[in-house]
Amino acid sequence: MMMPKPSARRVLLVDDEPAIRDILSIRLEEAGFQAEQARDGIDGLVKLRKGLPHLIISDIDMPRMSGIEFISVVRRRFPQVPVIVVSGEPQSSIPPEAAPDACFQKGALRFDELLKAVRDWVQKTPDCPIVPQVIHRPLRTRPDGAGYFQLTCTDCLRTFKMQNDPEIKTIERTAVCVHCQARLPFLLEGSEPS
Repeated sequence: MMMPKPSARRVLLVDDEPAIRDILSIRLEEAGFQAEQARDGIDGLVKLRKGLPHLIISDIDMPRMSGIEFISVVRRRFPQVPVIVVSGEPQSSIPPEAAPDACFQKGALRFDELLKAVRDWVQKTPDCPIVPQVIHRPLRTRPDGAGYFQLTCTDCLRTFKMQNDPEIKTIERTAVCVHCQARLPFLLEGSEPS
C-alpha cells in the first residue's frame, strides 16, 4: 500500500542561519513537505499570522527573539502545533515552558532521524491547523507620572513603553508593537474624551 504524499503538510523553519534553513528546506521539500522559512522568533510570529503550519522546527540561539521565547509564545498561543528543536544548545538548557516535542543537536544531526520525527508529529496535527479565533478586546492602560504608558503585545507577549501624546484626546487608540509590528487597539484610562 502506498503512503499518501505529505505535500500539503507545512513546516515552518525558524533559524538565524540561512544555510541551515536552506538545507533543511530543500531536504523537507524533497520529502514532500512544504517548507517556509523565518530568520528568528519575531519573523516566525509574523509568519504564524498568515496561517499555522503543521509543525515548527526552531533553533534556540537567535537574535531579536530567542527560540526559547518563541517556543514559549507558541506553546501559550498555539499549543496544538508540535515543535522540534534543532540547536547547538543542550536540551537541558530549555525551560519547561519551552519544552519541544523532540530535540536534535545541530552538530550531530542525522536528517533521516529528523525526517522520521517530522513525519510522526505531523500525523498528529489536524489536516488544516486553524488559527484560534481571537476576539481583540482593546488593552487597557493608563499613563504613568512620566508621560508614558505600558502595553503588552497580544502577539509576541512582550511589553513595551510608549510616550503619551497629550494632544491626542481620544480614549480608544491603536499602537504598533515595537517588537513584532502587531497592531494593538487599546484604551487609555484616565484620559478625558474630546
